[in-house]
Amino acid sequence: MTRISGGRSLKEEPNDTKIGLEIHFQVKGRKLFCECLGEESVLELGSFERKLSVVSGEKSDKDAAAMQESSKGKEYEYIKTENSCLVEMDEEPPHLPGRETLETAVVVSLIMGCRIVDNVHFMRKIVIDGSNTSGFQRTGIIGLHGNFKGNSRNIGITSVTLEEEACKKVREEGEKIVYNLDRLGIPLIEISTDPDMRSPKEAREVAQSIGLAVKQSGMIRREASSIRQDLNVSIKGGNRVEIKGVQSLSQIEKVLSKEIERQESLIEIANVLKGRAVSTGLLLEDLTNSNYFKDYELFSKGAKSGKKIFGFTLPGLSGVLNNGRFRLGKEIAERLKVVGIGGFIHSDELPNYGIGENEKQEISRKLGSKTDDAFGLIVLEPTKIEVCIEIIQNRIKDALGGVPAETRGATENGTRYLRPLAGSSRMYPETDIPLIRLDPSYLKEVEKKLPPTVEQRVNLLEALGVPRQEAFNSLWKEYDDVLESFVNEFGNPKICAKFLSVVFSSEPPDLQKAKTLINRFSKGNIPSESLESLYQDGEFGLSENRKIMLTKNESLDFTLILKDQHEMKEIGVDFKIKSEDTEKLVRIIESVIEENKSLIKERGEGSFKLIMGKVMKEARGQFEGKEISELLTKKIRDVIGKSDN
Repeated sequence: MTRISGGRSLKEEPNDTKIGLEIHFQVKGRKLFCECLGEESVLELGSFERKLSVVSGEKSDKDAAAMQESSKGKEYEYIKTENSCLVEMDEEPPHLPGRETLETAVVVSLIMGCRIVDNVHFMRKIVIDGSNTSGFQRTGIIGLHGNFKGNSRNIGITSVTLEEEACKKVREEGEKIVYNLDRLGIPLIEISTDPDMRSPKEAREVAQSIGLAVKQSGMIRREASSIRQDLNVSIKGGNRVEIKGVQSLSQIEKVLSKEIERQESLIEIANVLKGRAVSTGLLLEDLTNSNYFKDYELFSKGAKSGKKIFGFTLPGLSGVLNNGRFRLGKEIAERLKVVGIGGFIHSDELPNYGIGENEKQEISRKLGSKTDDAFGLIVLEPTKIEVCIEIIQNRIKDALGGVPAETRGATENGTRYLRPLAGSSRMYPETDIPLIRLDPSYLKEVEKKLPPTVEQRVNLLEALGVPRQEAFNSLWKEYDDVLESFVNEFGNPKICAKFLSVVFSSEPPDLQKAKTLINRFSKGNIPSESLESLYQDGEFGLSENRKIMLTKNESLDFTLILKDQHEMKEIGVDFKIKSEDTEKLVRIIESVIEENKSLIKERGEGSFKLIMGKVMKEARGQFEGKEISELLTKKIRDVIGKSDN
């Protein structure tokens, strides 16, 4: 059974766990609403600043998530780049989406088994964290009600949408956030699934399968940051929680497992609080001039900077703010931090921070805390008292109900609070882009361009002799076409698959060099063991003045000292490393054995793997692996006095 460090077992969760995915893929080509290239740029062309304010949606309501962002009072600076224009600056209306981008979105929708909409109608989704200069993101539905075959069962597809990528955050400077415009407007395809997954493991497997299927379109960007997942998860007795920004497949299981743990803990807290006299009424008392905090640097620094130290009773919350498993105190601190309020500690984590047990008891008495009560301490500007009280009160109210519906961000060790869960009031119609009609004749033409399915491609490569796992790897890294062409031209499917996995792990892969090496291998001029080292060691692994034994034909042997690495190309003959020079190989092996004789006598033939590794450092690329192995085995047996007979 696999276990994540510090977390729950990754065995399948009970069926009342519900998980849905929102997978985002960046599309190759131009940006969505202008003709600028959808590539990140390093050339900066000045900057400008903006402030954003929340507005009402089409139902005249203000979205709670947008309200929270607006309350931060941030200013935003945008760095212009060579691949941004007046559209990204929100100084010019958006252009129509590119035909190729729209076609890719339709292809992906069909791959997901969706019904294609008759008309694409773009909407504006309010986003005022500064990541869009306009204060909203444009998004349009392409496909609905799909069905995708996962590893074990079908997964419902809620929708496939086409939307614009946000700005890239560069840095934060106090109350100002700096963004770069180069990423803004890159087309994003978002696939939203139904909450059909029942475990973190299944969620990761489905995300991987969807990613592999979508990549068959050939239009998905390959960069590591171009694909990301948002997760939706709820457990029995809880509410839906959205988790933003999961960057890798490997992170999905860990993040979900830790979030499920958190939600289970919150439900347990709610059950504990049912039998207590919990109150959300808070009365802050100024403790700035007391002596309780003289050894706590955070409080003393805060007091010197004009802030005040406040204490307050938290009725009925003793033991649930932090007892190892219950961490309601952390939940409160996360919400305060989002609006710029730090310096919050509570009685469950005391004595600590220079506050001893005696001081803890004195503070408790001064604040009038009772047996089941906890208390909190906070360093705060007096102007933020009302905001602070409102946040703490709201989080305590949420604690009584168990798991609040909210949006959280993925971290290395779980999740963190970001904002309330966004609602429908953040959406309103886009007036600058007309409806785009997807008529039946257009869809028939697009259907002709549907790529083979993953299973079809894997079956084809298997039929050519490529191992199944290597076939899947080539599809995931998008070199299956190259692998197919290499096998068709040079044969040796297993060698080609293994070698190309090395080639495509380098950035960028050198296909011309790889083809030259495979060609020489197929003619018998290079041993298979040397392909990887020759590819990785520069120009065919040759360095200046390195002696290479060359065979021009069977009757004529000659040795050349290459003074220039490019001279190999000028010779115009196939080369291969001579294995007849056994005398040199014997010298290498005997030298290594002499240096490791005591180890060989101690371990006997069990030392072979280690000694072979040392020999290969000297002999790699000069002799066939089989010849090295046979000779080394004989020499080791000579040392330990064991006969081959």
